[in-house]
Amino acid sequence: MRLVVAISALACVLGGVARATTYTVAASGGDFTTIQAALDVAVAGDTIQVRRKATPYGEKLVFPRSGNASSGFISLEAYPGEQPVLDGTGLPAGDMVLIDTRSYVRVSGLEIRNDLNVHDASGIRVLGSGAHVELLGNDIHDIRGADAMGITVYGTDPATPISDLVIDGNTIHDCDPAHSEALALNGNVTSFAVTNNVVRDVNNIGIVMIGGEKDIQPDQTKVARSGVCRGNTVIRARSVYGGGFAGGIYVDGGRDIVVEHNVVTQSDLGLEVDAENTGVVASNVTVRDNVLYANEKAGLVFGGFAAGVGRVKNCTFENNTVYHNDTLGAGFGELWIQYAEDNLVRNNLFVATAQGRLVTSDAGNVNTTVDYNLWWADAAAGAVTATWNGAAYTGYAAYQAGTGQDAHSPFVNPLLVNPAAADFHLGPGSPAIDVGDPAFVAAAGETDLDGALRVNGPRVDAGADEATTCGDGVTTPPEQCDDGNAVDGDGCDSNCTVTACGNGIVTAGEQCDDGNTAAGDCCSPTCQLEPNGAACDDGDPCTNVDACTAGVCTGAAAPATGCRAARSGTVQLRNTTPDKKDVLVWHWKQGAATSAAELGAPTTTTGYALCVYDAVGGVPVLRLGASLPGGARCRSKACWKVLGSGAVKYADRDGAAHGVTGLLFKPGAPASLTLKGKGGHLALAPFPLAQQPAVTLQLKRTDAPLCWESVFTAPATHSDGAQFKDKLP
Repeated sequence: MRLVVAISALACVLGGVARATTYTVAASGGDFTTIQAALDVAVAGDTIQVRRKATPYGEKLVFPRSGNASSGFISLEAYPGEQPVLDGTGLPAGDMVLIDTRSYVRVSGLEIRNDLNVHDASGIRVLGSGAHVELLGNDIHDIRGADAMGITVYGTDPATPISDLVIDGNTIHDCDPAHSEALALNGNVTSFAVTNNVVRDVNNIGIVMIGGEKDIQPDQTKVARSGVCRGNTVIRARSVYGGGFAGGIYVDGGRDIVVEHNVVTQSDLGLEVDAENTGVVASNVTVRDNVLYANEKAGLVFGGFAAGVGRVKNCTFENNTVYHNDTLGAGFGELWIQYAEDNLVRNNLFVATAQGRLVTSDAGNVNTTVDYNLWWADAAAGAVTATWNGAAYTGYAAYQAGTGQDAHSPFVNPLLVNPAAADFHLGPGSPAIDVGDPAFVAAAGETDLDGALRVNGPRVDAGADEATTCGDGVTTPPEQCDDGNAVDGDGCDSNCTVTACGNGIVTAGEQCDDGNTAAGDCCSPTCQLEPNGAACDDGDPCTNVDACTAGVCTGAAAPATGCRAARSGTVQLRNTTPDKKDVLVWHWKQGAATSAAELGAPTTTTGYALCVYDAVGGVPVLRLGASLPGGARCRSKACWKVLGSGAVKYADRDGAAHGVTGLLFKPGAPASLTLKGKGGHLALAPFPLAQQPAVTLQLKRTDAPLCWESVFTAPATHSDGAQFKDKLP
């Protein structure tokens, strides 16, 4: 049957007959058992639906032909409701999916993984020229090696571009793109939309649009251009070379690009516009309505990095929220300007950390206008610092007077709703409201980060959010409704959401409303109080008897049950004055069998918690709780490593995580772990410990019900007002 299908389809190709066919690829019962076999016969208008199967598809794919405008796309897609896996384990190094000089092709809904030990390869690579290539909703991860990228688009043809490109809704994570980028458009690429993608945990730049690299496109005028980068999220894009200066989103020599509505956090740099190659100019780039927060060296960056490279000209940076960047205290602050000319920075909201570093501009900054912004810092106005073309200033007034910049920019708390929880909306009465440039006119179709009108009042607001006024009778996103009053229960409640269970407003028939319809949080999915004693989770891994009481989840400190034990072990706790001499050392030896898989993925998502319990008269008492979050950074490096043996290692010489400086967990049968801490962050409760009848140390995974413990029963080897030592058995 499959032979007949293949011959029939091939006859259509050779005879030039256009028809639309849907092929199924499956382990059994489909038209083909391999994806490439289906691609080899598919013609314009055909769809290949791939079913998920018990074992991944061990293939690397090449599109042998194009679709066309009249008959339509050649579509490679997941079977509805499934996500098939394309896995490169054991295959020769190379691109997982190659689209070379093809048009009207679409790849959607696949999981693409494990392209291993590669040098210059991608999960999906588009080359040459072509039009109407769409990459939609794919999950690409574990592309490993060097220059091991997620999605790469190289416009290498100097005459014909790659155009009308759509890259939407993909997730790229846990890849090794260095010295390249996780999602890259490079060379002769035009009319593109890079939208709604998530890039996280990559070892160099997250998303980039490039021009001027002659090895990709010899004609340096053929750059990535006339496109939009919108609605993407980049988390932890950090370079492993050159001191770590990877931009979460980066325009390098591109032109005529709009970069808007993106969120970048925990990367080396938030968002950067640069031109690395001599003679290349990044121009007419508009960076607007983005949120850049908690990035390690700077928030918003533009300009060529040295006098001998390219320049950034005639670009606009407006209405961005740039909050608490330069978390490593590198000294670049929220705004870093390098070699750049004739650029405009306005209507932004900048909030610096306690170091108070606002702007860094060492040299090459020509005819830049910075005004109608709002500035604030976790430091006094007189203590903030800035550098402008090499001249240093201390104090906001001195910066304004010395540079002539930000003449209309207040230094005032913007009253954001909850920035600690990444809610950067403007709160009621925020001074950022209507503080923007009175000459500002929103571009056609421009909105704020929520999709609301960009101007909602006499002047534009500063930052990515345009404040809405609940109760003014005008429904503006993110409002669900606005009936012109603040009355609850009339169909549109005082928070401008529709009256209903789960909107955070208690109305008739509800006993509670916690803003969701989840069970197990003491307020039921029907907004009734869950019974006293009902199980819940208070979010503290060191409390294990959590229960509802009058609608509130409360927990008692108590060791978890079912933890894995060890046949031997030791503990040393020292609590002295000064606290810098405090010590914690726990050895868990000859422990219960634990596999490497059971240790999770601490370099990205798996966190651990240490809980140290005493007991007084048989009642547990928490003496120390410490959290080691997954994916944590210690100074400029990852705290966590996975060793070749499968062991996981945590190292933080500063002991920022409640004093914990190290953890080494070796899987096996038996398994073992060593955990150490010291210094003032080690918040030990007063000694001596009661040990009535035991002191218990537990290490718990925070994303799975797994834990490991040592129980030290009285009497201790040594216990007094300064130190506790004991051993097993």
